[in-house]
Amino acid sequence: MNLNPSRMKSRVSLISGPKMTVQVNPGFHYPPRSKYYLAGMYRDQLEKGKDALYSDLKACYGIHILVGTLFDKPEEEGFWFNHYAMLNTRTHKALVNHWHLYYIELEKYLRSLEKKAEARPLNELEEWTLFIGTIQDNDRPLDERINHNPMIREVYKMIETFTKDDHLREKYRVQEEFIRVQKTNEYMTEKMRQEIIRLGHEVEHFMAEQERITAENKAALQAQERERVEKEKERAEKEKERAEKQAALQAQERERVEKERERAEKEAIMKKAIHGMRNQGLPDEDIATMLGISEAVVRGL
Repeated sequence: MNLNPSRMKSRVSLISGPKMTVQVNPGFHYPPRSKYYLAGMYRDQLEKGKDALYSDLKACYGIHILVGTLFDKPEEEGFWFNHYAMLNTRTHKALVNHWHLYYIELEKYLRSLEKKAEARPLNELEEWTLFIGTIQDNDRPLDERINHNPMIREVYKMIETFTKDDHLREKYRVQEEFIRVQKTNEYMTEKMRQEIIRLGHEVEHFMAEQERITAENKAALQAQERERVEKEKERAEKEKERAEKQAALQAQERERVEKERERAEKEAIMKKAIHGMRNQGLPDEDIATMLGISEAVVRGL
């Protein structure tokens, strides 16, 4: 698509236009900002208090030439020229076809040009993009890849005239220095952002490691507690078993004592009976027969 403003029969807004503002770092809010400019230009066509009609409105074009990269997602790396319009989301047909936004990313184009087998612009838009995106040194001839374009040669001669004027050359130098500072700030900002991301990852790694160590320590303490409880359970069971054995021995001892007492009582009764029978003059043999015990036992008592 030809974006030469002189060939457009409608209103054109160039962000790098009347005031020659070079946007090095577009920034996060650049898309809504560019839409705002286009909306203002469209609105300002109808002057207040005049008999202006909506039918008088003409198409508006916002052309944004960016030194830096605005659309920086990996899948957008090969697309340095982007055209936005107000379309029906179902049919993709334009609504009145009055609003157009163009974004030309110079550095992205130069990167894509370097990747081509033959690093030459394919059309007039690419020729102008190469010219604008490349620092023009008047001590060297114009790039032969775009030298055939008469309008570019004319602008190049204007730059030659411009740089011969000391005052204009100094203004240009200051502008170049401003752009260089902007790019340096952009680089340092990006570097700082990457460093913050790196530190954030390190902090996340450290926190994850601390959580892992805490979890391992907790698991170890839980294992120790389970082991302690298990040992306490075993000790309690052994103590219970020992107490049961002790109680059994005590019961056996009480039973033995009780039997011994009963035996002694029986022996004492037997002995008393034998003595009584002897006092009555009965012989041991008869006593044994009467008591149902052996004669030896009678004699032993």
